[in-house]
Amino acid sequence: MRSQIKGCLLGLMLTGSSVAFADEAQTYDEALTAYTQGQYQDSYMLLKQVLNTNPDHLPSKLLMGRVLLLDGYVREAIDEFEEVLLAGGDENLVLPYLSRAYLYAGKFNKIFAMLSQYELDEDARLTVTLMAGNAHIRLNERQEAARLYQRTLNDFPHSVALLIAQTNLLIDLNQLEKAQQLLDRAIQLHGQAPFTLLASGKLADARGQQSLTHYEQAYLMAPDNPATMRAYAGALAEAGQYAKAEELVKAIERQSPNDVQNQLLKARLLALTQNQLEADKILRELTERLSLLSDEQLNEQIELSLIAGIVAYLNKNYEMASTELSRYLGQRDATPEQLGMLADSLLRTGSYKDAVKLLEKHEALVVQNLSLARLNCELFITLNRSFKCEQLLPELTRRYEGDPQFAILKTKLYMNIRKLDKAKALLNSQLRDSEDEEVIKLKIALLSDEENFSQALTLAQQLLTANEANPDYQALNADLLIRTSQLDQADELVGKLLNNNPQSVAGLVAKSRIAYYQKNLEQARLAIDEALKHDKTSVAARILAAQIYLADERNESAIEHLVSAKTLDKKDTLSRELLVKVYREEGDLKAALSEVNALLGLDRLSADYHIQKAAILYDMQDHKGAKTQLNMVYGLWANDAQKLVSLADLQYKSEDIAGAEKSYRAAIKLAPDSLLPYLELTSFLINQNQLSAAAQTIETIHQRFGASSNLVMLQGDLAVAKDNPQQGFALYLEALRADPNFGAPLFKAFELARKNIQRPAMMTYLQQAVKTHPGDTLKQHLLADLYYLNNDLSQATTLYQALLEMPELPRRAFVLNNLANIYAHTNSEQAMTLIEEALALAPRSAALLDTKGWILALNKDYQGGLGVLRQAYTLDASDPSVQYHIAYTLAQLERTEEAKALLSKHNTLSKQFREKPRAEALAATL
Repeated sequence: MRSQIKGCLLGLMLTGSSVAFADEAQTYDEALTAYTQGQYQDSYMLLKQVLNTNPDHLPSKLLMGRVLLLDGYVREAIDEFEEVLLAGGDENLVLPYLSRAYLYAGKFNKIFAMLSQYELDEDARLTVTLMAGNAHIRLNERQEAARLYQRTLNDFPHSVALLIAQTNLLIDLNQLEKAQQLLDRAIQLHGQAPFTLLASGKLADARGQQSLTHYEQAYLMAPDNPATMRAYAGALAEAGQYAKAEELVKAIERQSPNDVQNQLLKARLLALTQNQLEADKILRELTERLSLLSDEQLNEQIELSLIAGIVAYLNKNYEMASTELSRYLGQRDATPEQLGMLADSLLRTGSYKDAVKLLEKHEALVVQNLSLARLNCELFITLNRSFKCEQLLPELTRRYEGDPQFAILKTKLYMNIRKLDKAKALLNSQLRDSEDEEVIKLKIALLSDEENFSQALTLAQQLLTANEANPDYQALNADLLIRTSQLDQADELVGKLLNNNPQSVAGLVAKSRIAYYQKNLEQARLAIDEALKHDKTSVAARILAAQIYLADERNESAIEHLVSAKTLDKKDTLSRELLVKVYREEGDLKAALSEVNALLGLDRLSADYHIQKAAILYDMQDHKGAKTQLNMVYGLWANDAQKLVSLADLQYKSEDIAGAEKSYRAAIKLAPDSLLPYLELTSFLINQNQLSAAAQTIETIHQRFGASSNLVMLQGDLAVAKDNPQQGFALYLEALRADPNFGAPLFKAFELARKNIQRPAMMTYLQQAVKTHPGDTLKQHLLADLYYLNNDLSQATTLYQALLEMPELPRRAFVLNNLANIYAHTNSEQAMTLIEEALALAPRSAALLDTKGWILALNKDYQGGLGVLRQAYTLDASDPSVQYHIAYTLAQLERTEEAKALLSKHNTLSKQFREKPRAEALAATL
């Protein structure tokens, strides 16, 4: 009786938790069936039902994106695909469709980024490559597309789709013999098909041969395919069979009313049939759709008198002052006072260039007056023409060397041209004891540039103490309080500032920065947008706005602000550094390269910029260029062994093997008594299969530094590389016994045990280690996992349950998951409780969703289980366990053909996983 009650309770619990999954899965399956049968509207409505109930149902979102894409709702489809990807969806499932959507939307750089940012399986990589090739073609980069296709064909020589794409491209490039060779290979692999016939027709056209037969055969094989219809219609028109061609054009128009290619074909047909008026009308409509109009106007007028100018200046009517004083000084020689008034008036009205021209014109007078000289130089600095100020320095030095005001001017100039050592020297010598506010502000700027914000804050507080009501000093202090993580004090100061002046740009920027640091992006955005309403020229505000939009994943808005920032201040490096980062993420490598070149123009000795340029060139497949950049870094770091080791790692990742070895050996020569370069070189040689050289280096390490756990681990690596994993395992354990806290050999030994190499020995080691150090949760976890892999479920359960008693357990969700898998066959109620707790910690984990779906399926809730398993598959389609579980569930639903197709598609039985024997048994029954 008790067992019956327990069974009822279990049934209620599983039913209560899975009814929604069953309904959801049933509706999704109906939508999938409708989609497969071409009933896209029905599929759309069913998917809406699922997503109204569960907006995060990833399989439905992915299928919805496909439906939307077919219906021409490209932007909406992109939103669905990007949300699936953001939620952890399997790139191999999402990117083929997303790349097609990006192609339709003209977001070509995002497609290029996919190939460099993701490790894709064969099918997905081929699809994305074809989309990237199409993108290059649309950008009129046919040679680049051909190179991309050829590189990929080297890896996948039997891909018919790629062969045909390259064939068509080579025809466009008039490389007809190469095109014929590829086409022959495609026909040999696949036989005659619509796409091979279309390529044959195109090749015949290129050779001036008759092509109508090829296109007709293609059309007869695929009469509803727009590509074959268009090609056949075009060939018919060329052959003078206008009536047949017109019928086809009308059929395409019914299928795709807004098809631009069909409209062009229609216009061509009308022209051939002497209906020029209608043809012109269609072409005119197409032209209008693509047209852009722009109009610029510039109107500047300045008039000029002395008395009116002086009066206007005294009355702060600077516009009139500049007009009248300019008129006067156009006819009379200027005095320093008159020149100063006119320059000041021009500056106050924003006529910076006019002020510069004025002072340049009167340079002989300017150098005779230090105040005017400072004004002139500061103008040059503001307008990014510092070299003009540098040209004045020799004469100014002759006249004013030793004058504190001249020292201030030189400090400003040195800081602007990034000669910070010279600026610092002046501030610490001639201006060390100066109480001048301008000097203190320069010291604050220099300290901030060095990121010494604490000391900068001390000086800023001095300024504020002496000028408590000064809004600029309030804003400066607030900014430095933010940068020293004193957000409460900063918030209080910003509150006072904005209470007195709600439109203070500095206050609004500080308010935005506080919200940004607190991750309140909406409040940060509102504040920075308000700041920019009042001052569109603030570089700091522009950069902060960009950082906020980047954090909110609104890259296009961020780029707009960063472009504005670099335009406003051509010497600002942060805006360009951020642009490099964003452009690389967006896949716009040419734009990223342009920005990093600009950064190198500002600082050619920056190793970091050369490294970034190398990475970009590598992504652009310019390996020679990347190598050249890293060689420049080698020159910059040639005397620093530690940096050379870091450089060698970068060179290795960039496939500059010779350069990496050179850097390692140079580091050893520089620091012969340092162990690290030897260790890194040995590991490098093993990875390069230079095993004799690695053995010699190991012997050198032993002679110079004696025995160590690092050395023994390398000996283990060498043994594994020589295909002796048993000896490698023994050496890893020896390294561990020498240093029980050394993680690298522990994980290497565990990885071998996971592959069933010396698993009992590893379990014995871990048992002893856990017994000696019962608080070592890592080794307990590894031991439990080995018990689990060894199907010693009782021992695994005991250890997993002990681990769960620890409140700060790392990777807790996966301990719960393995324990749930153990209980799945014996105690479904407990298994479901455990997996629900795990999913609360990691709701987007494919492994955890797989376990939940499996528990439901084992309890005969096949429809509910299938729904959850499909979510796991959307997140990770490559997991053989997920594939087996879905196949099993489909088989229980008597959908054996689908089950067989899934196992066949992924070649599941060729992979190693814990449940492989069960999967093989299932396959035998299908």
